Amino acid sequence: MSETAQPPGKPAQAVITYIGQNYDISGSLVGRQSASEGFLRAYAKHGEANPFVCFTTAAPEIDAFKKFIATHAPAGTRAEGFLPNEMMKVAATGTLYRPGPDLGYFAWLRRGLGQRSFSVCGVNHTLSDQPAMTAIGGILTAPTQDWDALICTSTASKAAVIRISEEYAAYMAQLGGGAIKPRVQLPLIPLGVDCAAFAPEGGDAAARAEQRTRLGIADDEIVLIYVGRFNHVEKSNPIAMYLAADQAATRTGKKIRLLQVGWFPTQDMEKGFRQLGQLLSPNVTHQFVDGRLAENRRAWFAADMFISLSDNVQESFGLTPIEAMAAALPVIVSDWDGYRDSVRDGVDGFRIPTIALPPGMGEALAFIYAGGFGGHDVMCGAAAQSTAVHPGSAATAIVRLIDDAGLRRTMGASGRARARELFDWPVIVRAYQALWGELAERRKTAQEIAPAVKGRATRPLAMDPFALFREFPTQFLNPTTRLVLTAGVDGALAQGMGRLPIAAPLRAFLLDDTGLASMIERLARGPASVQELLDLFPPMQRQPAWYTAGWLAKTGLARWE
Repeated sequence: MSETAQPPGKPAQAVITYIGQNYDISGSLVGRQSASEGFLRAYAKHGEANPFVCFTTAAPEIDAFKKFIATHAPAGTRAEGFLPNEMMKVAATGTLYRPGPDLGYFAWLRRGLGQRSFSVCGVNHTLSDQPAMTAIGGILTAPTQDWDALICTSTASKAAVIRISEEYAAYMAQLGGGAIKPRVQLPLIPLGVDCAAFAPEGGDAAARAEQRTRLGIADDEIVLIYVGRFNHVEKSNPIAMYLAADQAATRTGKKIRLLQVGWFPTQDMEKGFRQLGQLLSPNVTHQFVDGRLAENRRAWFAADMFISLSDNVQESFGLTPIEAMAAALPVIVSDWDGYRDSVRDGVDGFRIPTIALPPGMGEALAFIYAGGFGGHDVMCGAAAQSTAVHPGSAATAIVRLIDDAGLRRTMGASGRARARELFDWPVIVRAYQALWGELAERRKTAQEIAPAVKGRATRPLAMDPFALFREFPTQFLNPTTRLVLTAGVDGALAQGMGRLPIAAPLRAFLLDDTGLASMIERLARGPASVQELLDLFPPMQRQPAWYTAGWLAKTGLARWE
């Protein structure tokens, strides 16, 4: 347990693992990146940390993190970061947060640093791809602890995480004869949205008029809005939406416009969507706008209702219905995955029944994906191809909302209140911080699983190369080994050797120039044991000092006796 816990009364904090591309939403509307960027922005704004701290793999990423925090945090807030060779610094904060499910990766890295030194906290996004499932399986075999947590964003995704864990544990028990139980916490915390961004300052009516004028929408048109990627293979097939919209237009005689905000991965996909819209819903006006453009992110306000009939296992939560609720739109969604947690049927909108093939019918798809004979898109697309959303029920929901403006207002108001109560980012950030505080308490008393054992490998499948290949050398450098400086060698010569790419291809693992000069200066006074050289440096520099002692012998700057 770290002795540097958060001050009493302050919310618990976490070190953020930061790789810029995981938080970059400039190029596309990908749910995982959007959710991660949204969380970090909200954490910077509401998290009350000073400084905010990141763990990353490259110095430029630290600069990017500082810029991000400066942009979104209150004025005067500081930010800092550190690299893998300083990972023990996580202990000062207490939790390492990763925007993904790969807790096992960090648990293995932590094992040699003291397993009670900090908690590892991750979150699920897509659960259908192989890396995600492998990461969840790896949680079982890694030295994860009771004080670690994988946040599940919906009831459906938590059930999937548990199922993966249970099936893999059963296999491991069959293989080794002993039961393996999941150890990490699986709290249920949804993704969040910035509700304030969906409540325009001028009021909903003014924003509606502004956006309708900008988009060329007449006052007498009923606008259904869909927001998300236009990808029928890995996101949502539009068939049910197009059929339902056309049926509603026929039954009501109203002018219906389907405003579709997103982006197409390929030109062929764009052509297919446009052709299908004309074929299945000729009585509907189809309008496609690029959701990557800032001006189109206010298109919500032009709509009368939101529709998203997801049918794909790639989806695990779904942010856009929450955004629609925050914009006070009644929502029509498929009864699917996280939508089921977000939308109360008959209160905030309508959930439309779905039907899929029974368990066991997807074994062929799993085989193709596991063997690499087809990608994630093939598996998801083939499964979605045989999954249906009831278009008649969706049409009835649209008709009810068209015919009853009061119902639209009531459901929109209920949805906005629900979004603010449960899904607004300040609420979600507080839930994360409460979890991090709970994990800190668990670290104090919970039983430690698989502690590091002296003399055994800390990471059996990523071993110390000097231990793994111990039979290779004639002998070992040890604390009593004496080094003798080669005649004519001084600090300047040694530092020059350190700048030669062939002589020091991985210079960062050695002492810096100042440390190297200290070691050479000591040897210039006469032979010294390795231990005497190590004693020149504080504990944090002992490892590079060992490496430097070996390097001096390698380069001929010194010889061993």
